[in-house]
Amino acid sequence: MQLWHEMEREGMEELIFCHDPRSGLKAVIAIHSTVLGPALGGCRCWTYASEEEAVRDAIKLAKGMTYKSAVSGLPYGGGKAVVWDVPAELATPRSVASPDNHLNPKKGKQDVGPHTNIIKGKDTSNGLDKGLDTTSKNNRLASRRAETFRSLGRYLEQLNGRYVTGLDLGTTAADMDQIRLETVHVTDTTGSLGAQDDFTAEMTAYGVYTGIVTSLRHQGIDALQGITVAVQGLGKVGYALCRYLHAAGARLIVADVVPERVQRALVQFSGAMSADPAHIHAADCKVYAPCALGGVLTPATVEELRCSIVAGAANNQLSHRELVVRDMQARGILYAPDYVLNAGGIISTAYELEGAGPDLIRQKVARIAGTLTKVYAIAEQSALSTADAADQLAEAVLQNGKPHA
Repeated sequence: MQLWHEMEREGMEELIFCHDPRSGLKAVIAIHSTVLGPALGGCRCWTYASEEEAVRDAIKLAKGMTYKSAVSGLPYGGGKAVVWDVPAELATPRSVASPDNHLNPKKGKQDVGPHTNIIKGKDTSNGLDKGLDTTSKNNRLASRRAETFRSLGRYLEQLNGRYVTGLDLGTTAADMDQIRLETVHVTDTTGSLGAQDDFTAEMTAYGVYTGIVTSLRHQGIDALQGITVAVQGLGKVGYALCRYLHAAGARLIVADVVPERVQRALVQFSGAMSADPAHIHAADCKVYAPCALGGVLTPATVEELRCSIVAGAANNQLSHRELVVRDMQARGILYAPDYVLNAGGIISTAYELEGAGPDLIRQKVARIAGTLTKVYAIAEQSALSTADAADQLAEAVLQNGKPHA
């Protein structure tokens, strides 16, 4: 990977590589832009196949956050923290002291309970010894995880507010609590709106739902009643999206790699049908909503689409962007740009930072409908793809140097 070339190509401002031998922290902080304000974006913890893959993901996600904030009229730039969750069998065993040993006396903050990350492994002990051994192992893993995120907090503090982090895939409010012990530049800590009852995920889902309704109206359909929507991914956002869709009368086709999630959806949403997660994109439906990991729209999968609208919550959905966009246009498939549609989470975080409550935040998320309508209008007026139209709108805001009203 040619880092300088990659940074220049994607317009990155800064890449920070973080390594703490004591806790085992391996992380990348990617700051794409601070033109509109401090970079804002979550902290992802994931088991990547390689360091290069982790860096590429951080860069793509950070850029997406810049564009997401720009089209949403937020006074923030884009950034992302990626913690490489090294598999336990590859990690070097080490003794990890309690996080209390690293309290910052200048901040005078109290520690919080660590997040328990249970990893099941083979245990040959019996009876009480087995239980004690498992508990001891879990405590060590929890302590190590706590120190890992606390160490990340020290790196964030050195950035002096250029980047503000929060929850993302693979992280919890307890992780953010550990970061908060070292820096104020973190959201979604225990007690915050973003950490309560999956509020951020709920707002992301509401934004996607709003975008689906807007896209249907763009095609002359005024209601979801009887419309078939295929939802790929039943995590917090995907499941919440299903609730909105089912309440509006949509027919659901659902898929997830975790069978229990699918079973729960089939029970909860009457009339829902399941599909193979590897092939749900080919389901006979009006709307295909990818809500799992990115890169699902490839030249091969686009060829198999049987929908007329693609509108989902997943980030970076387009693989081989130019080919995919061209093929969808040729087939008359309306694509709702992912970073426009899934901006509900960052809108929620941004307005909570300003002191807004849930009702006002929901009103702000509802404005995604107007943004998407504007994107569709630009696409038609300028003979652009909807993906290029969204980029044009975001880049105009960035060039102007201030958020649009």
